[in-house]
Amino acid sequence: MQGLLPRSDQYTFDADSRSVSQARHAVTGFAREHGVPGERVDAIALAVSEACTNVVLHAYRDRPGTGSISVGLELEHRSLRVHVRDDGVGLRPRADSPGLGLGLPIIAKLADGFAVEPGPDGGTELCMRFDLQPPFTAASQPLVA
Repeated sequence: MQGLLPRSDQYTFDADSRSVSQARHAVTGFAREHGVPGERVDAIALAVSEACTNVVLHAYRDRPGTGSISVGLELEHRSLRVHVRDDGVGLRPRADSPGLGLGLPIIAKLADGFAVEPGPDGGTELCMRFDLQPPFTAASQPLVA
């Protein structure tokens, strides 16, 4: 990992379909700049895409206009933590969901730990941990702060 680069970063995007690729690009760029192994970058990219897609499809469904997606990154000694936040309606069951309900199970399979929590100001915060050195567990352990 590089020593002079910032060890954390924060991005904010409009919660629309373009933001999914923008968030994925920002996160993978940060990961590559910090020497994250290629197979981990791929897993991180897919998990961030799923998390941001969930925000776009679900977080602001009861509100006019577009909300926002906040993506935070924290590089630790042996892991990268990614936080995807919104200030939408929160995580609620939805009978008319436009998705297949596979986003969180995919994230659980890719991340070495994850947690879904209420956001500090409402909405939802999804926290994911990706180990950067083998062996990668990717068995989705609960994320402990």
